[in-house]
Amino acid sequence: MRRWWLTLFPLPKPCCFCTTPVRSFAFSSVWKQMCLSCQEQFFPINGPVCQVCGRPMTEEDLSVCIDCRQLDSSTWVTNRSVVLYKGQAKKVIQWFKYQGLERLAIPLGLWMAESCYHYYRRVPLSLITFVPLHPNRLHERGFNQAELLAQVISQRLGLPVKEILVRERETFSQSHRSRKERLQALQHVFKVSNRIDPGWLRQQHILIVDDVYTTGSTLRECARPLRQANVRQIFSVTFAR
Repeated sequence: MRRWWLTLFPLPKPCCFCTTPVRSFAFSSVWKQMCLSCQEQFFPINGPVCQVCGRPMTEEDLSVCIDCRQLDSSTWVTNRSVVLYKGQAKKVIQWFKYQGLERLAIPLGLWMAESCYHYYRRVPLSLITFVPLHPNRLHERGFNQAELLAQVISQRLGLPVKEILVRERETFSQSHRSRKERLQALQHVFKVSNRIDPGWLRQQHILIVDDVYTTGSTLRECARPLRQANVRQIFSVTFAR
């Protein structure tokens, strides 16, 4: 009797991002597991978006944004993001990456998985990979935030995670660099791991995971060696942009 009652009227649980009690069901969307205060501080990306980078667009805009039209279309990576990188999203990313709150990978990753299902459910994705950190940065931070997100997305979508890329040289924070400086700093930074069979890689439809999309240069550079390896299709997802 108690189990039946709790199914219909679950006990309150803490909000995904604070301690405010929220009454939600086990498989409710992440949005419904958040308190009203946190909901007001996130800005989900809904409605029309650039068909390449996922930037919010108005119905009057073209299907591809002006920034993507300035790029060589052979370098495009289809990306989708969950929220705008402002308000609570900025705070949460800071807590996650720089204050070591690894538990935040769960709500962020689940929310990203929901977006993947919405945008990519008709895409024959075969595996998930993630933007790699340089070993020095990984040692300093103790974890790769993109890898943790990829693991959560993997569990929800039922797709395997594979470490495919390696970062050959260390790059410093890109957040305060201009677009040109980002492109120069990231050129030829990534390569396919020597442990990956090239023949196997050619059969894959890959989803690349990262936490934040700024100019897209990181994801495009990750896609470069994958294209050179003749991967069939490449997509990406980030939490914020």
